[in-house]
Amino acid sequence: MNLTSRQQRALESICETFLPKAEGWPSALELGIPGTISRALDFNPRSNDRAQFLQLLDVWDSKLHSLLTVGRLKSFSALSNEVQIRVLHSWADSGMVRRRAAFQALRKAIGFLYVMLPAADGSRSAVWDRLAYPGPLNAQNVSKPRPLRVTVPDRDLKLSCDVCVVGSGAGGGTAAAVLAAAGKDVIVLEAGGYYDDADFDGAEFRAFQRMYSEAGFSATADYGVGLLAGECFGGSTVINYCTSFRTPDDIRTEWATAGVPWFSGEEYTRSLDAVCERLHVNLDHNRVSAREKVLERGLRALGWHVDAMPRNVVGCDQGKVCGYCGYGCAIGAKQSTTKTWLADAQKHGARFVVETRALRVRIEAGAATGVEARSKSGHDVDIRCKAVVVACGSIHTPALLLRSGLRNEHIGNHLHLHPVSNVCGVFEEEIRPWEGTMQAIYSDEHRFLTGSYGVKYETTALQPVIAVAVLPWRDPRQYRSLLEKLSHTSAIGVLLRDRDGGRVTIGRDGHPVAHYALSGFDRAHLRRGFVGAARILEAGGARLIFSPHTKWCAYEPGRSGSFETFTEAMDSAGWDAGRLALFSFHIQGTARLGGSPKSSATNPDGQTWEARNLYVMDSSSFPSASGVNPMISIEAIAHRNASALAIGFA
Repeated sequence: MNLTSRQQRALESICETFLPKAEGWPSALELGIPGTISRALDFNPRSNDRAQFLQLLDVWDSKLHSLLTVGRLKSFSALSNEVQIRVLHSWADSGMVRRRAAFQALRKAIGFLYVMLPAADGSRSAVWDRLAYPGPLNAQNVSKPRPLRVTVPDRDLKLSCDVCVVGSGAGGGTAAAVLAAAGKDVIVLEAGGYYDDADFDGAEFRAFQRMYSEAGFSATADYGVGLLAGECFGGSTVINYCTSFRTPDDIRTEWATAGVPWFSGEEYTRSLDAVCERLHVNLDHNRVSAREKVLERGLRALGWHVDAMPRNVVGCDQGKVCGYCGYGCAIGAKQSTTKTWLADAQKHGARFVVETRALRVRIEAGAATGVEARSKSGHDVDIRCKAVVVACGSIHTPALLLRSGLRNEHIGNHLHLHPVSNVCGVFEEEIRPWEGTMQAIYSDEHRFLTGSYGVKYETTALQPVIAVAVLPWRDPRQYRSLLEKLSHTSAIGVLLRDRDGGRVTIGRDGHPVAHYALSGFDRAHLRRGFVGAARILEAGGARLIFSPHTKWCAYEPGRSGSFETFTEAMDSAGWDAGRLALFSFHIQGTARLGGSPKSSATNPDGQTWEARNLYVMDSSSFPSASGVNPMISIEAIAHRNASALAIGFA
């Protein structure tokens, strides 16, 4: 996106305030961050978001803005660095949600790019040297061909099939395999591109651009929760962390009472078994990394629950390569849908069309009869079919249904995010947290804080971009000091099972907008989780512990501050949107299964109440939050409902 000279000056000044040049450190400007941000705006499909950002830049460098925020009648770019920092603080600590949201968006974008981008000439970044971070490991299987055959439209296309599956991730890939094996002519439509082992070189910036929705910058409307989801062939199964929990029994019972009785029966158990077998879920690849030894040490010192993590991998490295798994498994160990269900679907004749986004489902005489789509290169793709399976995730599935004219009140509602964030601990020992098994152990010590609601404790490879996602910024010197400690840092993820959800709507341009705010009930549980994570880190030997709050909340066990002062500081900093960094890897709900159109968007078989032959088979099917990493549950639901569709298909 082209910026005016005024907008460009404002953006450059903001970036340089966050991260100016310092000894041994490049500045944000030297790394080309302002230009990259302006180009990244094109990854946000919502015109309103882009317009608001440009308006912010128009205002930012005005003298009136500085006068109203810090009492100086000068443009922001003319202020001293000390006063510029005060301006940023005024936005970060503002009582206005929109100002805090703007600060969080800027903090994340600048921080992400600072640790992701190579040097301006494409060489190794000096930032990586200061972090002792090796940078991209390069592709491991350079000459390995891509095994799946896909079509990238180079002209307008008119196609026909029995079933069009929209989305190729956990739900869509599984549904496609089941239906194709049953003899149905299947076309899978995927908005993202196809990448495989030879493409996975561990470069963070390239991976986010290629494989993540909105290049990793997607978020709720108030930027209170960042949304990380896959947008590539295979969906989030290509970039997730391999964690493979079966749907817990208590959740199955809860979902059954929501009007879907098969959740508590043998039928669903058989689908869970089939999914775990196809994905090779096992406990044989759980070598505990250095960062997870901290988690285990702390849990055992406290006498808390700890257990091994089931994972869908075969021949996993569990070392340096494994730590880059969030950017695609370079050695092909991860059993994503491209390695499993989509390969099965291809064997049975399924066809794949990629880099093509579904615009609407065609509904005629009360039944789905096709899908209208458009490729990234602007070509129209029209698919005639007898049934449509929508499986494009809990943000895009309700948007597609709404654009197609469905009006059931539950479409888009009941959005659950499993909001997660890290409490970090700095240790005397070197940890190199970007290395080792992605997730080998976990704790359910506080899973049942109130009934079936609570938190899980997990940790993951702390690549620099994951670290800065939650890294507090109060001034450049402190921020870089924390970055320099990354090799000695471990973070404990607090994953919340949220009870009270949000919603997804569509804007005037038809693109989805996610609205979400933590309720008091859920905030209380998140707080308990942060307190628990700090206790684990202290018991594990951390010398400095800090939270992801915008204000600095930290203590040094036995030296400065205490567990009690830390808790008080977090409460003072607040738990509302923009007061702390939250993310979601588990986006659920929005088109849930149920026994009645008064309580759900689809019937127990996944068919929408309003249109025949239109089905939903992805994480949006969940009647409520799963409480565990959702991949196995998504695939088991798709397996069960695609099997039912295959039997009843006319």
